[in-house]
Amino acid sequence: MDASLVNFDITNSSAPNHWTKIMKNVEWTSSLTSALQHKQLNGNHIHICQKGDFTNYPGIPMPSISTYPSYVGPVTERVQDCLSNSSTPETMSTTTASALESASQKPKPTMTPSESYMHSAVLDEDGKYTLYWSYNETSIVFEAHVQTTGWLGLGISPNGGMAGADIAIGWVGHDGQTFFKDRYATAIGKPPIDPHQDWFLLSGKREGGFTFLKFTRLLDTKDCEHDLPITSDTIRVIWAYNNAIPESEDGMAYHGPATRGSKSINLLEPAQNKGALLPASAVRYDFLNRNVSLPAEKTTYWCEVFRKPPITTKQHLVKYAPVIQKGSKGVVHHMILFACYTPFDESLLERGYNCYDSSKPDTMIGCGNPMALWAVGGEDFYFPPDVGFSLGAVGDPTYFILETRYDNPQQRTDIIDNSGIMLWYTPEIRKYDAGLAEVGTLVGDFMMIPPRQKSFQISGICNSNCTQAAIPPEGIKTFAYILHTHLAGRKIHVRQYRDEQLVDVLAHDDNYDFNYQQLRWLKKEKTIMPGDSLIVDCFYSSTDRASLTLGGIATTEEMCVVYIYYYPRSEFATCRSLVSPWDQFSILGMNESLANFDVESTDEPNHWTKLLQNAEWTPSLTSALQRVQLKGENYHICQKGDASQFPELPPLISKYPSYVGPVKDRVQDCLSSNASTVSTTVSALEMTTTTADNSANSQVKGFTTGIIVLFLIHMCM
Repeated sequence: MDASLVNFDITNSSAPNHWTKIMKNVEWTSSLTSALQHKQLNGNHIHICQKGDFTNYPGIPMPSISTYPSYVGPVTERVQDCLSNSSTPETMSTTTASALESASQKPKPTMTPSESYMHSAVLDEDGKYTLYWSYNETSIVFEAHVQTTGWLGLGISPNGGMAGADIAIGWVGHDGQTFFKDRYATAIGKPPIDPHQDWFLLSGKREGGFTFLKFTRLLDTKDCEHDLPITSDTIRVIWAYNNAIPESEDGMAYHGPATRGSKSINLLEPAQNKGALLPASAVRYDFLNRNVSLPAEKTTYWCEVFRKPPITTKQHLVKYAPVIQKGSKGVVHHMILFACYTPFDESLLERGYNCYDSSKPDTMIGCGNPMALWAVGGEDFYFPPDVGFSLGAVGDPTYFILETRYDNPQQRTDIIDNSGIMLWYTPEIRKYDAGLAEVGTLVGDFMMIPPRQKSFQISGICNSNCTQAAIPPEGIKTFAYILHTHLAGRKIHVRQYRDEQLVDVLAHDDNYDFNYQQLRWLKKEKTIMPGDSLIVDCFYSSTDRASLTLGGIATTEEMCVVYIYYYPRSEFATCRSLVSPWDQFSILGMNESLANFDVESTDEPNHWTKLLQNAEWTPSLTSALQRVQLKGENYHICQKGDASQFPELPPLISKYPSYVGPVKDRVQDCLSSNASTVSTTVSALEMTTTTADNSANSQVKGFTTGIIVLFLIHMCM
């Protein structure tokens, strides 16, 4: 092509011999494409250099001509840089690096979800398996985006393993046809096809190295033999994939150890309208640990003191979120930000200490009102649109304590942690102030779980006298909660009684996971009235333990606590109980003359904890202790947010309520009856009320009421 053959007039592009038309008809062979690329990098360039009014600069001839500069090399491929060098700039701040840890390195699907889903979760550490889902009253829809060209599987497991799991496996074949089957597993191995198909494929696609499958099933398929119901309990979701496309219905290649796993998820968690809940006026404020050097201990509770945010007028806390430092994931188990209402002591600043030993300053005793909580598996927390936690006003917190629990089973000493909690607060005051209450059992050695037990129940009572004194006449509305036991915990229920009648089940989880303790939203707010009783039932499995498990703060010890968010804020803060120690000791023939009960002298050879550990836990002895838990006397603590007692309340002692029946086993419901389901909450959590065995009549021996009250106050410190 040359000027004599081609029309180059830019104002006459419709001419038949215009160069744009000729170029469109060229056959772009590899050699021709290479020649054009060569000219781009080696040919002459015509330059234009103009002012804003399109005039040329005087003294510079226009247009000027030059070749592509010889000193300019090729552009380096940044993906290769990432693969060859993963170092992080030292100048990156700890907060930014930890909060955004490796987010930019995870592979992303090349396709957005087919619809807007209520929830999503990345199931694997490498970010190659993303799950989206939504649900209604009867069914659930999943959409899996997985970086594989072969098969993918998703399942629901009773314990995170294959045995007993309800599984769906599918893939897109070489010809684009989709394959999908409902399967089940009785052991580790290739899961057989379920004769009753209850998982159904909606669509499937393979694109850009990813496979996308969308599928659905009923929440309760009524197939008790091979399926598991999807409830509001914690669900162990298992996943796997392989890059090979199966050649037959059962031709799935083994996934391998690196492309499988499990993750605990609350699939039926209500959705939060997160975008609408954080106003533009919100200000962020961080409470971060200060270079905590972990000791060679399996469990550490570390506390640090912080000033309140720099505000002088009332603000509302509307959101908080965790900051987990890079390298501390898996070690930081939970964090609680306590609000303190006592006068602030400047000497406590810049100081850290072990939360539960003698180094704890005396001035810290009155600081036990949780304000923000996060536990492993939890996410950002948003208060409801008309509710906020009050900061900066008269009577609001004067300072804060951040308690961080570190789980360090390998007893590493090379971890320096700066994790913490971020707050967002706003001057836009909402209608209600939020409050937070803790209910359940007191933490201490008098909580006992015998060894080799498949299920052992311990219950905490928040009795009607406490709620009558602490809750305003119009009642309070609960909107979120967090359940807490340690490793032996399996189930937790919170039941609400009014006038000796079951009113509601405020919270529950029949598949509790210590490593997944997120704040949970209620689908509907629930009202607690003055005079109501709250029963917290915790169930434990000690089948893998050869000795007695006592209550305490260590992972191998136990707790039974539930934190409840509510509004409007009142003095309702702590309502917990403890089964009479003497009722428990009496079944072993122990009395004050034989056992040392001094809580400060646990090293004495006749201390009751040592006598209990040496007991032979026969079935009859274990049954006797279980009866005491459900029939014995309970001692109660009812406290305000500053840890003070309600002056009008005498020491509270009561029996486990005779009108409270056992928690019904929902798995047995499935096996015994396929009758129609009523509502999820009512049918799944139906309680059976039984008449109390009035013949069991325990007596409190040896302990006076005054001694018990002093002991309980010590436990609360």
